[in-house]
Formats: sequence, C-alpha cells, structure tokens
Amino acid sequence: MLPVHSLNGNFYDSAGFLLQLRGVNLSGSSKVPFRPDGTTHFDQTLTFYDHRNVSFVGRPLEEAEAKEHLDRLKKWGFNFLRFLVTWEAIEHKGPGKYDQEYLEYVERMVALAEKKGFYIFVDPHQDVWSRFTGGDGAPGWTLEEIGMDISKIRDSDTAIVHHHQGRNYRRMSWPLNYQKYACATMFSLFFGGRTFAPHLMIRGRNVQDFLQDQYIAAVCKLAKRLVKYKNVIGFDSLNEPSPGWIGKRNLGEFSGFGFGKVTATSPFQEMFLSEGKSVNANQSYMLGFTGVNFGKSRLNSHSVRLWKEGKSCVWKDHGVWDYDPNGAPMLLKADYFYKYRGRKVEFYSEYMLPFLQKFKKNVQAVQKRFFIFVESDPTGLDLEWREEDRPGVSGVVNATHWYDASVLLLKRFIPWFGIHVFKQRPVFGRKNIQAAYEDTVRMIKDLSLKKMRNCPTVIGETGIPMDLNGRTAFLDKNYAPLESALDRMLVPLEKQFVHYTLWNYTPDNTHSLGDRWNEEDLSLFSLDTPQEVDADGGRAVRAFSRPYPIRTKGVPEAIRFDMQTSLFKYSFREDGREIPSAEIFLPEIHYKNGFEVLVNAGTFKFDPKSRTLFFRGEKGISHYGITVLPSKK
Repeated sequence: MLPVHSLNGNFYDSAGFLLQLRGVNLSGSSKVPFRPDGTTHFDQTLTFYDHRNVSFVGRPLEEAEAKEHLDRLKKWGFNFLRFLVTWEAIEHKGPGKYDQEYLEYVERMVALAEKKGFYIFVDPHQDVWSRFTGGDGAPGWTLEEIGMDISKIRDSDTAIVHHHQGRNYRRMSWPLNYQKYACATMFSLFFGGRTFAPHLMIRGRNVQDFLQDQYIAAVCKLAKRLVKYKNVIGFDSLNEPSPGWIGKRNLGEFSGFGFGKVTATSPFQEMFLSEGKSVNANQSYMLGFTGVNFGKSRLNSHSVRLWKEGKSCVWKDHGVWDYDPNGAPMLLKADYFYKYRGRKVEFYSEYMLPFLQKFKKNVQAVQKRFFIFVESDPTGLDLEWREEDRPGVSGVVNATHWYDASVLLLKRFIPWFGIHVFKQRPVFGRKNIQAAYEDTVRMIKDLSLKKMRNCPTVIGETGIPMDLNGRTAFLDKNYAPLESALDRMLVPLEKQFVHYTLWNYTPDNTHSLGDRWNEEDLSLFSLDTPQEVDADGGRAVRAFSRPYPIRTKGVPEAIRFDMQTSLFKYSFREDGREIPSAEIFLPEIHYKNGFEVLVNAGTFKFDPKSRTLFFRGEKGISHYGITVLPSKK
C-alpha cells in the first residue's frame, strides 16, 4: 500500500490522491482475553485473579477466520481499521515482561490487513482503567503495585464489575466506574502522581513516571514490530483518557455523569470506602450531569479494606482526609485536586498534554512517519496542539469520539429526540436533531483547524447499539430502525468530509452476548444475524455500506447520499496540478440491479470486482459533478 501523509487537514497517498478513510474498530471483544475466555457475562471466579496467565492471541480475529472477516469488511466498502490492542494484552505477565506470542500474532494480522488493502491505526484501548475496575486496558499488576488487593474490589464496592454482579448488572453502568475509587485513583496517579501523590514511589520512581513509562514502553514494543508495514499510519495515544479526580472542585460532592439510576458517591466517600468503612450513598436518577435523589443504598456493608496488609488509601497518606478523635472520616482538603499552590489546576495543559508529548516523542523515535491520534474525554473538546513538526515527521490527528449519549446509554432510538453532547442539552424534532448533529461534527472539525494546526480529523468512534428498543430488531428481523438511527449520524460526517471508524466489528458477537463485554452490543456483524447474500451477517448494512469517494485528485466540495433512494452525489474541483479523477465505491446492497451515472464532463468505467467507479476529467473543465442512482429495472 502507498504511504500516507497529511496536508491542509487531509490525508494524501504518495501518488497524490486525497483519501477518504472509512472504517471500523476491530474489535469489541479485544478488551477481554481469548484464553481463558474473558467474556464478562461469564462467572470467572476460578480465573479472574490469575491475571498474569492469560492470552489475547485471537483478539480481534481468530487466525483461521481472519480472511473471511476482512473480505466481508472490504465487500462493505471499508478501507480503514482502528485496530484494538490493550496494555494488558502486551504486558500482562508483569512489568517489562512482554507477551511475544501476542506481538507476533498482531504482526501477522497487520500483514494480512495490508494484503487486503486496509490502512490501520493501532489503538491501545482502555475503558475505566482495566478489567479489574470494570473495564479493560491496564494489566492487573498496575493496581497491585500501588498496594491494592484486586480480590477485594468486589466486596469493598470500589468498582462495578460485570461478572461480579451477574444478572444484577445494570446495562451501561460501566462508565460510572470513572467516579469509583479504583479507576479514579489510578487515572489521578497516571496523569498527576508527581503533583498529587509525590510520596508514592514504585521501584524507585514516582508512581506517575512508573505507570506512564511502562505504558509507553509497551506500546513502543509493538510499534517496533510494525515499522515495516506501510498500511500502519499511526498509533492512538490512549482511548478516552480520564482525568480521574484531577480538577474536581469539591471532593465532598458527587459530580458525575450518568443516565438512569445511579449510586452517587462523592470522591471522599469513595476514599473511606477503600479503607473498609461503610457508606450510605444517595440513589439518584440522572440525565447527564443533573439528577434527583430518591433513596439510599448501603455500600461495603461488611467493612472490607481494598488495601493489602500494611498499605492504606493513597489520599489519606497525602493528607486529603483522616479520622477525627471519634474515628469518623473527616475531609481535610476538599479542593485538593482543584487547586495546586494556590491556583486552579488545568488538566489538559498541565497533565494530559505533557503525556501526549512524551508518547509522541517515544513512538516517533521508533518510526517518524507514524501519526499520533489524540483524543480527550468524549464529552468535551479540550484538545489543543501547537507544536510544529520537523520535515518528514508526521503530526497529530484529531481522533475525537462522538455518540448521541441518549441513544448509547439508554439504548433507545426516538426519531424526534437527541442530545447535543458538547452543549449538554436535549434536542427535539428531526430537523433540529440533524442540525445539532451537524453542529457537533463541525465543532470537532473546527478544533482540528483552529487549535491543532489544521490536522486531519478522524472520528475514532461513533455508532449505535444494535439492541435498541428492547432488541426488537433481533426478534422481528426488521433492521430499518437501526438503519435510520445510524444513517442520521453518518450524514453529518459525510457533509463535513471527515474520516471515521465505526464502533465496532466484533467477529464473535452473538445476540445473547453482544460484544462480549459489559453487555454492549454495537457490532455491525453478528454470528446470529441471518446470512443472506445482501446482509452477510451484517446489521443495518444499508446504513453503513455507503457509496463514497475513496481517492480523489482534486478538491472535494460536497458529498450527499440518500439511504432511502440510494441517490449519491459528489462534486469536486481541480487543484491546479493535474486533470481531476476520482475512485468511487458503489456498494452492492444499494446497486445490486445496476446503476446509472450522470456527469457534467469526463469519462468513467466500473470494476465490478472491487465495486469501484473510476472517473477521469478532461482538460478545460475545473468543476465536476457525479451523480449515481440505482437502475429503474
């Protein structure tokens, strides 16, 4: 495959074609081990805490089935993969002990993807820190190194873990772990250990340096294996990074984000929970950042300490709280994470940005052409990048994520209701929703233009749950509501001509297990979906398998696709160098009975094997319009 570079907010290949990258996250089940099976629905009592003896070989693809899945993605028109790995998959055995079998496996999958024509950026994925704190990402030993006993997380109520709760697990409750002790403490230490926990040393280094250096070294270990593959265009820095408690105004107050019923504990309550103290926590019904209390719930009723013998709460050790003479917890520094040396803390500029700079420096020391894909908390637009790269060195890519939180967290699609995630407000009416979505994507792209030196924009994650509205699509085999929900998100992405990788494609998805993690079910593919020729195991295929310009010699001006009528329009102009041309993917599901092409000038031919329309302009014509519509046969 041809090498890729960026210019004026776009990706170009070495032949001078402007690229449009459309792809998927591969895959949702990469978050859990392949052996023993880490599917979070299963009772893992006998294997969960033996976290050093696992294998992720087979994630995201079982090797024997890899070609089949990549061919399916190619048939649907995708040319881009956000390839998920985890820190745990690379370094689960212990600090500096890398899983060579897994690294070799990833290299083979990347080589196969190159043969199949996929560009890749590698995503060292995490959600709420690790599997042991209710998500995925970091190895278990990261918690043990600071003194936590991960076998006590369940009974101390310091994390919400799916397999611990079994059928009592509330769907989409895993994000609440960002407010829970184990996850919030680890992120606070990862980004701000030198500031907020200066006395916590691990193996002779401050906890922040230890954790960041181990993480970056693990990613670089993989990067060294992938240097020779031209289809690997870069690395994500860290999926959906969290500030932990850094920036919290008042540790005595709950200030989290949620939808539906939430157990609302303050950071201070979480701190003394970890020390084995029981808490009467508020039960709230929340919509975003606002909620109404409706009762109480008792946590850590058996007074279980999270800490190993001889260890104690990191924040108690640093004077954030202590016990009064009667033995009751008392908060001493409510603004501990809000102010430092008398001034307000700024998370991105003071903690996130230095990490990104260090990550970029180390990964690009391995290969200078690797782009670094950066993102912030998906509920905000905090990114900024002012550094100018040296000639020949790739820069950064804005890889912000975007979901409609109401659809994602409530798993309900209501055609007349949506959320403007960045303005944190509900939107009513179909036209208003579409306008809000377009505004959201425009805000993301403006961030690239105005604050990140006009870098490319890749929406690293977007998509919809496929088990919307009580899983009705699975029951009546009617995927039209899913198509409508996904289409209304993809239209604004097309209008802004941004790149994207949909969340997600999970090869071992089933209707009962979903993506095999925390009851999420967003995969475009399922083993349980009828295998008709059109769908081929896909869900909402008419929405995501769309016509688009893969490569263009020229400057795109407008793109429009109407899913209901399969009408596609693309206009572009010459860039003053060569006769314009374009390669347009035309999916079978929309044009299986043929199509008609209308152009204002130029010639075209169609390759039925690759489903690609090759268009070439002519001298003297600067602007071109291409219209494709299904045949009337």
